[in-house]
Amino acid sequence: MPVVRKVQGVLYRVQDLARAKAFYGETLGLPMRGEDPEGRWVEFGPPRGPRILLHQSPEGAAGNAGGGALFEVRNARRVLNRLKRQGVRTGELVEIPGVMVLGTFYDPDGNPLHVVQSLLPKAPRRRKAPEEGEAGPAEGSAPGG
Repeated sequence: MPVVRKVQGVLYRVQDLARAKAFYGETLGLPMRGEDPEGRWVEFGPPRGPRILLHQSPEGAAGNAGGGALFEVRNARRVLNRLKRQGVRTGELVEIPGVMVLGTFYDPDGNPLHVVQSLLPKAPRRRKAPEEGEAGPAEGSAPGG
């Protein structure tokens, strides 16, 4: 039995919570999902799925090291260019032919974030099989006929 039930989200420590809140909410356009009344943390993300939790670091505490959140986008190059025009520090754009385009950018505290654009072909939509008791195609009828 797996210990982990689901990925809850990503935690970033930030030096200036108000600045980080503006970046994630206004620059990236993520909806705010919750906020500590005492001003120690704020949470961003879609109604369902993983969240980004920003936590006010104690004075002089080191920032995050390592990986960063991945945001699925339709066009990674366009998103990185838009962020760059808004004054956001961006990194290189890497393409893995036939698989993905991955771009890196940084929040005001230098935490890495990534945009990813899938280059994989979309799977054809499957037609849902009728549930038990639902009417399906009449026996002997040809598909589409």
